[in-house]
Amino acid sequence: MSKMFNELVKRSRRVSRDEFATNFGGIADDVVEMLNSEQLKDVLKEVRDGMESAGPLPNNNPRLRQVEFGQFSNATELEIGEVAAIDGTYALPIQKYSAGQALCVAVGSLSYRRPMQDSLHYWSSRILLSEASDSDDFIRLEEQGLFGISQTAYLRYFEVKHGCDIEEPYLLLDGTLVYEWLVSSQEGIQLYNKLFESGKQVLGVIKDIKGSPVFAKFARALRTGEIFVVETLQDHLNQSNAPNRNQGESRNRYVLDEFKNDIAGDIFRGVFKPRNKAFGFEVHKDHLETMLRIMAADCQMNNPGHEIPFLLNRIDEEVRENFSQRILKDRIAVQMATHSEELFFEETNERSFRSPL
Repeated sequence: MSKMFNELVKRSRRVSRDEFATNFGGIADDVVEMLNSEQLKDVLKEVRDGMESAGPLPNNNPRLRQVEFGQFSNATELEIGEVAAIDGTYALPIQKYSAGQALCVAVGSLSYRRPMQDSLHYWSSRILLSEASDSDDFIRLEEQGLFGISQTAYLRYFEVKHGCDIEEPYLLLDGTLVYEWLVSSQEGIQLYNKLFESGKQVLGVIKDIKGSPVFAKFARALRTGEIFVVETLQDHLNQSNAPNRNQGESRNRYVLDEFKNDIAGDIFRGVFKPRNKAFGFEVHKDHLETMLRIMAADCQMNNPGHEIPFLLNRIDEEVRENFSQRILKDRIAVQMATHSEELFFEETNERSFRSPL
């Protein structure tokens, strides 16, 4: 990392205010040139050649295939309500106060036959801190909360749990099927074991794949209407020490060997391109054919850039509309102000006091 930062500083270019006002310092041109460089074209050609020559999957089905997207009749499971889409949001993103933290997530699911079913999950460090033996222990427990929590893992845990609890046998998850932070803990592994042992068939859809340079290149090389199985989750974990994570989460998460050497080898990861934008997916190998068919049938072809299964678009909209984080933040601020004006000004985020632009 120090070498990369050295490169970052050494090769940075200073742009004057006049240049920025005239042509934005050439920054926009530089970015477009990077995305259309001859070197990248050579890389993409090599990737495409590798896709076309890739050997078949263990069941002899091709890794690269052409699929008909948006043909709803290809998956009767959708129409009869056997498929549910699951998504979640932060009803209260992790809040760091002068004494402790708080976090609240909302999870919802729906199908073509039922409205949204939801669950809300809340945690604060109030009880944890009340168990502190002295002042030093109090501060230690606060720091543990500050640096030991992944709010994304907390949300993803309850998304998977929600999937285990609802009735539908086919599930579409927003994001990866397996969130890697979770499988560094026994709680996470037990949850995924429960999911895979439930008999439910599940596919995770990854909306933004630019976080993976490998997936991003396969996506650029993919043609409209194609699906390509890139690797297993075990391959991915063996090649990377930077699992999927939110900004600010540690790069050094590890995955327990009992998961990596067992279930991870059965999870397929790949990319698909309904139209002009590519997406990623993760699915258990035994569910690959069924879930790819369902996912492709429910793609919303008249919504460019958001062709991902229509049910995922719907639950994404509904869960965020019903659980706006602003409402709960405002309620907490009112409670603080009512209790003590000093408490309100001490704890409220400084940005809340800035005038809107």
